[in-house]
Amino acid sequence: MKIATLPAGLALRILTAFGFGFFLSMFCRSSGNLLKGPVQADLGLSEAAMGLTFGTAFFIAFGLAQLPIGVLLDRYDPRKVCAGMLLVAATGTLVFAVAHTGGHMAAGRILMGIGFAACMMAALKTYSLWFPVTKLPTINGIQFSVGILGSISATKPTQWLLEVTDWRGINLTMAALTLLAAVLLLTLAPRHDTKSSGESLLSQIKGIGQVYGDGYFWRTTPWAFISIGISQGVGTLYVISWLKGPGGLDLSGATDILFLIAFVSIFNYLLVGYLMEWLGKRGFGPMTVPYAGLFLSMAALALIIAFPGLTLLWIFWALSIGWASLTLAALGRAFPVHLAGRVYTGFNQMSFLMTSIVQWIVGSLLDFYPRVGTDAAPDSYRLAFAAVLGIQLLGGLWTLAARLLRIGERTMIERENAMTQKAGNV
Repeated sequence: MKIATLPAGLALRILTAFGFGFFLSMFCRSSGNLLKGPVQADLGLSEAAMGLTFGTAFFIAFGLAQLPIGVLLDRYDPRKVCAGMLLVAATGTLVFAVAHTGGHMAAGRILMGIGFAACMMAALKTYSLWFPVTKLPTINGIQFSVGILGSISATKPTQWLLEVTDWRGINLTMAALTLLAAVLLLTLAPRHDTKSSGESLLSQIKGIGQVYGDGYFWRTTPWAFISIGISQGVGTLYVISWLKGPGGLDLSGATDILFLIAFVSIFNYLLVGYLMEWLGKRGFGPMTVPYAGLFLSMAALALIIAFPGLTLLWIFWALSIGWASLTLAALGRAFPVHLAGRVYTGFNQMSFLMTSIVQWIVGSLLDFYPRVGTDAAPDSYRLAFAAVLGIQLLGGLWTLAARLLRIGERTMIERENAMTQKAGNV
């Protein structure tokens, strides 16, 4: 039996080893929805301070770590890079678990952001080495689905855990599991027998400039990384708050919606990866599915703002905006494999910096109107989310402008192939 041309046993070893770390990374990102309340009550922080220390600190660190990690992934064994970073994440989780001030909490979240920053990119880099490029949308879809299981564990299971332990106990357990993930990478994942590219460290650093200076990168990614930033910035910290505030649900009802979002997202990523492959065989561009999802997500968010009581619209929003992640598969086909780590981490850096900006904007605007008891006013939520929608609209307008201006019409691989062919004809 084979999975995407590899023997099933080998493929499962790769997917399991890298998937578990990504599972924990996604739990860490998503747990803020339910842990935010207990942490805020325990430490007595304001809404803006919670957004800054709990969310923004994590995502800024996560984003800034991307480019150095990209260089490391293109230079060294992705298993060892990811395992080493997970040790940093475990340390940060431990620091967070024992924090008693906002500063200590932020320090822990920064270390967690740095440590978990390699999980998805190391996996995608490894998949690009082991699996055919035509199968990457499906394999990446499997990876994202495993990550969604981490998001699911941050919904109802976390609510149940909070009945038997506190947020500190949950994070102490996370620290132990993160150490286990590092061990699995070194013992379960196979080493890929590839020769070094021979690039010097300076040359590899210059490769970052190649990625960020590429027209196709900037033609393709801004709307996508803005939307991923919105998805993570809103989805990991403020959905529960919206559902309990403007949505009018109690905590149990709000958690049920969050669970449904995560559960349905598993099948969403599996099916949409296959859909992207199917459309590609029929001549559609690799960004057809991601762009369609982003347009639908904007329509969904506009309806959520206008009709807060239609809480099930959050499921449709989460499914459609999640298609932005398939941009990574398109980038994998557009750049040479020796740049894969820096391409993926370059995109991821922009996504997570955008996440931190979104969380800072939302956290600041939630204090715009007088609070209702201990919660932000419904009008503050609507104002904050309208600002977020405006940012996403700008991303869509840039995509349209890039096409009209014919920016980055050809990928780096297409340009290199054209130069090779031209040289051969001389």
